[in-house]
Amino acid sequence: MAFREFTDPQAVLASTTVVDRFLRYARIDTQSDETSDTCPSTSKQFDLARMLRDELEELQGQDVVLDDNGYVTAVFPGTREGRLGLVAHMDTAPQFTGTGVNPQLHASYQGGPIEIGNGLTLDPTDNPDLAECIGDTIITSDGTTLLGADDKSGVAAIMSLLELLKQDPSIERPTLLVGFTPDEEIGRGAHRFPLDRFDAPAAFTVDGGFPGEMNVETFSADRAKITFTGVSVHPGRAYGKLVNALTWAGEFLARLPRTESPEGTREREGFFFPLGLTGDPARCTVDILLRDFDDHVLQQRGDRLRAMAEGLRAEEPRLQVDFEIEAQYRNMGNALKARPEIGETLQRAIEATGLTPRVAAIRGGTDGSQLTAMGLPTPNMFAGGLNFHGPQEWISTRAMGLTVCTLANLVQLWKAPVSV
Repeated sequence: MAFREFTDPQAVLASTTVVDRFLRYARIDTQSDETSDTCPSTSKQFDLARMLRDELEELQGQDVVLDDNGYVTAVFPGTREGRLGLVAHMDTAPQFTGTGVNPQLHASYQGGPIEIGNGLTLDPTDNPDLAECIGDTIITSDGTTLLGADDKSGVAAIMSLLELLKQDPSIERPTLLVGFTPDEEIGRGAHRFPLDRFDAPAAFTVDGGFPGEMNVETFSADRAKITFTGVSVHPGRAYGKLVNALTWAGEFLARLPRTESPEGTREREGFFFPLGLTGDPARCTVDILLRDFDDHVLQQRGDRLRAMAEGLRAEEPRLQVDFEIEAQYRNMGNALKARPEIGETLQRAIEATGLTPRVAAIRGGTDGSQLTAMGLPTPNMFAGGLNFHGPQEWISTRAMGLTVCTLANLVQLWKAPVSV
């Protein structure tokens, strides 16, 4: 069969329900919760998972499964040899509420600021990608919630690809394995991923930003927990006796280098990110995220934090400082360098769509980071949205159409690897 290029996002928007799907998914509250120890971390993620299970069955998927951990998988037989996975996550970020999402459609954007609602504005000065969206319909929240384009636009794009393939069975493609995950936003999206029913040599997450973006590298990530235990004394009789754990935790935080914070770094520079402080003067805990593209430098960051903690204990021997560090995920580029053909295929698919590929290293992680480490090479491609995790999140409908176009080109270009 001949390769059929998909280059017209408007044709895709007219022939699929990608926008309606996204709006429907966005209204479902799927916010994850890092303080929970269940999987999924919030039971409301099952609301979207059940909907997707039913829709996958309607699209004639085989072996459709929604398991007890909230993972949804399905198999769509291909027209030729090969197997390929497509993955997106269902949850939204804990940083901003996802309850009562009310998407707003701003039709035929003509430039200038967009009034979102709740006193918020999308200004092209801060959102230069809006310049590429003249004439598009822009979707935002009403300013009181996040939108959920991260990653419900990716979910909608995969579902609409399947819709497109059902409409036209002549489109050549390998067998597709589809996976929708919970809890990606809290770093657990791949922790219980059902690899036993996801038999593919490679996969792609659809969880990136503006059209054309592709990612074969992410941060490597650790999380440090430093617990300070002081000496609790009534403040009226504290002279020479009190060791205030909160005060020493504050001292520790003050010594973190400002030039190595998220707000002080960019591109390939790593950072320390204080995530939380809990406790009281007797005992408190500081959580800090460590990020870097280089695993060796990441280890050095952990060593530096440990040395800082031990230095405080030397200054105040009565202070007890306990230090723990947990590995979260590693740069998927470490493994993908050995499989360059995977990223090259995605690059060709983006080019076939008529876009210029923008290879960017993610200053964060995706499910693909952990899946790659688990033996399933999984780079990431754009899903179209911007300003994730807050009320100024937005996406254009044309970007959604381009995502589906790129997926349609990708599945046609994918070839069975000679060896894996």
